[in-house]
Amino acid sequence: MTEKQSRAENTRGERVKTHEDTLLKKIQQEKMRESLDSLGNKDDNREHYEDMLLEKLMTNLTGSESSIAYQPSDRPEMLMITSAVELTDDEKEAIVRKFMEKTNKTLRRITTVVDSNLITGIRLQSESFYYEVSGQKTLRELRRHLDRNWRY
Repeated sequence: MTEKQSRAENTRGERVKTHEDTLLKKIQQEKMRESLDSLGNKDDNREHYEDMLLEKLMTNLTGSESSIAYQPSDRPEMLMITSAVELTDDEKEAIVRKFMEKTNKTLRRITTVVDSNLITGIRLQSESFYYEVSGQKTLRELRRHLDRNWRY
């Protein structure tokens, strides 16, 4: 690989990482906005509302509550999205949103990888979650089934 190709590949990798970081920040800001909107009724008790708002903001900024022990299951996770083909920005965003909705996990980093060995499909991996729907997995399962049930 020439030096020019190497620089071009590094630049492309940096652009992808920057986009993933921007996507994650956008989703986190939307979640913060939603949680602030859900606090709602500030007319009931203004002082109580402001205390709750401040606590909510600090929790979102620091990622933990000072009065409640920080539990490992609540900590932000890294998500690796592996697909057979390169995903568009909209596809990445839809996958990340669905992951966060289904698992109730917050993310600290998103990494996307293109792996043609999957043949088709996608694999999602985090520290506490694994999901794969790919041609490679289907072929593995078929092979396992044939090995168990067929006599040569």
